Amino acid sequence: MTYVRSMKPTRLFAGLFIGLLFAICTLQLSAQTAPSTSAVRPSSLGYDKAHEITINGVVQEAVVKREAGSPFGLHLLLTGSKGVIDAHLGQFMTKKTQESLQAGTPVQIVGAMETIHGKNYLLARQLIFSGRQITVRSENGFLLRPISSNSRAALAESKFRTVLTGGAQ
Repeated sequence: MTYVRSMKPTRLFAGLFIGLLFAICTLQLSAQTAPSTSAVRPSSLGYDKAHEITINGVVQEAVVKREAGSPFGLHLLLTGSKGVIDAHLGQFMTKKTQESLQAGTPVQIVGAMETIHGKNYLLARQLIFSGRQITVRSENGFLLRPISSNSRAALAESKFRTVLTGGAQ
């Protein structure tokens, strides 16, 4: 015995059409854009190297705890000729550097001013204090990670290996 299953083509097309409409409606609801206030900004925070300034001041306070609306990482509150300035150093400062930046330490910071959520911040590119010069950001404003001594040794070893092997690994 042979069984033939017959389905009307109109029912099949109607079912497919309804499924397609449901999928389109679901995708449109999930693809709505977020409000512009919660837009994610790159870590350069709109750094403008054309408007770099140099600030000389004295550390009033080193702030590690984040306030709502401020950039993540270490902030230095500096007292200088232009009043109190909030300098953002980012989250990649070593413990040794953070401990060295005590209240009363004279510093020089090269960076650019940026307004974030209505408050002005000096986005530091270079930090100079106690005879040390630390590059915090690239020339385009992206935060840089310090290279640890283990990373330096691995980098030097890989360069040495490349020289010895002529580039073949």
